[in-house]
Amino acid sequence: MANKPDTSSESTRQTILQATRRLFTEHGVDNTSLKDIARASGISPGTLFYYYPSKAELIFDVTDQHFDQVTAGLLEWAQAAEQLNDLQSILKVVFSTIINDLERGKLHHYLVEEAVSCNEPVRNRFGQKYQEWQQMIESGIAAYVPQPGRRTVLAQLILAALDGLVLQNLVGRQNLSVEALAAEMAALITLPAAG
Repeated sequence: MANKPDTSSESTRQTILQATRRLFTEHGVDNTSLKDIARASGISPGTLFYYYPSKAELIFDVTDQHFDQVTAGLLEWAQAAEQLNDLQSILKVVFSTIINDLERGKLHHYLVEEAVSCNEPVRNRFGQKYQEWQQMIESGIAAYVPQPGRRTVLAQLILAALDGLVLQNLVGRQNLSVEALAAEMAALITLPAAG
């Protein structure tokens, strides 16, 4: 196999991924063709094929980049949680950031759709990332929840709440009170464990 050119290879790959993310967000995975991606990337279909011989490979790389961005945000949250004592404020920032990023929310929705409908590698990647995100959240709330089992359940609840809130925002649900949601979640997290 021929070596890819070093100087512009990564730049071209990033251009392709950026165009793909935008098209997936605007039109969905199924309604985006490789021809559309090549055109939006400013390259020929042959060049696209050189970097990505299949749409499945593109979907996987877009999914990986998306996960990297979400993971970076959760990592920042976990680090902030270790330094701050105001759990409600931390949750408010997390909820606001994730809920209000419509572009990322739409992309997440389309990738979830791809994962649950037919793409096993993407489904497996989602399973791995949700586990990783859960562990990051558990780490972020460890100072507030000393019981490991309860920490796990609360981390799962936070993930489920985030997914649900993103979907509600995407369908145009108005009046999602991030302040009230953060306050209630913080109260739930800091409740003493049931005896």
